[in-house]
Amino acid sequence: MLQPNQHEHARSKDPVKYGELVILGYNGSLPGGDRGRKRSRFALHRRTKANGVKPSAVHILSNPHDSKAVNSRGQHSISFTLSRSQTVVVEYCHDNLTDMFQIGRSTESPIDFVVTDTPGASQESEDSSSAPSTISRFACRIVCDRNPPYTARIYAAGFDSSKNIFLGEKATKWKNPDGHMDGLTTNGVLVMHPLGFPEEPKQGLWREISVCGDVYALRETRSGPIRGQLVNTTTNTNTNIQIQGLL
Repeated sequence: MLQPNQHEHARSKDPVKYGELVILGYNGSLPGGDRGRKRSRFALHRRTKANGVKPSAVHILSNPHDSKAVNSRGQHSISFTLSRSQTVVVEYCHDNLTDMFQIGRSTESPIDFVVTDTPGASQESEDSSSAPSTISRFACRIVCDRNPPYTARIYAAGFDSSKNIFLGEKATKWKNPDGHMDGLTTNGVLVMHPLGFPEEPKQGLWREISVCGDVYALRETRSGPIRGQLVNTTTNTNTNIQIQGLL
């Protein structure tokens, strides 16, 4: 049986296929088999109706819940908590030129592609249910242009069931020179562009993606409080993705 998000793909007769997300290392199928949105690969097709969003208004509040965008289940927003008395809320509005797909551990409806930790051979006999997951419930989102050349971009963090993203006081965050807020997630989302592909492929450098889609050098530690240097020579398109230990 198709999951809710997949009914749309099944009904769509649009032939445009943006690409595929493939979990490396599983030889085409998960140990427990593909089930609904939890599968070893997921095709990204142009949606019947665009569901992309883009930044619009910015508000500085003492309490993020004072924002109409945060309280409205119909509007997307990202909240950057700077202190107990100051939060920057960025409202997002509909973008009819893009489609958005979300990846994460959660099985809630906003997630299109569900990924979970898989224990190694030495852990198969252990009870992994009590072990903390290394994958965020709403890990990242991919935004695809609906028109040629159908560019796909990845962003850290995904919108939850209330269409919100919250970066708490302890999360790594900053204000860019242009005045816009950005940040990194606790678990992190890493990308890598293979070199010499496809003739003589070699591993490239791993980089980290921010909530707003910029590319940075890795932090000293995976969840460190200080971001790496901005990397202008690497893009957030057409890449290998690592979501805290899962390719």
